[in-house]
Amino acid sequence: MSRFLFQPDPIDGYEFNPIPIDIHLGIIKIPTEEIMDDFGINTTKSMIVGTDRNEVINRIQTAFAREFGRYGKLKESDIRPMDYKTKKVWTRIRKHIKDKDQG
Repeated sequence: MSRFLFQPDPIDGYEFNPIPIDIHLGIIKIPTEEIMDDFGINTTKSMIVGTDRNEVINRIQTAFAREFGRYGKLKESDIRPMDYKTKKVWTRIRKHIKDKDQG
């Protein structure tokens, strides 16, 4: 399986760290150590199948931008203490933001 780094496009001046992805036979797998949804199937891998790699990469970028727009700019103090789903997504997205010190 070929390993690549997906580099999300900058959004509103925020730069992001590369995200590792695996590509094999037209299937893109996003390995992660996090379980994305506590109420779904307990899996730590997300797979996307498409007809064209560029189409799939564009779908990943669009989904990333949508999630960032919804949760990435929140301050931790804006999240209600019992809102575990928002806290989990916020934490996951914040991990991908490059530190301003890294350049």
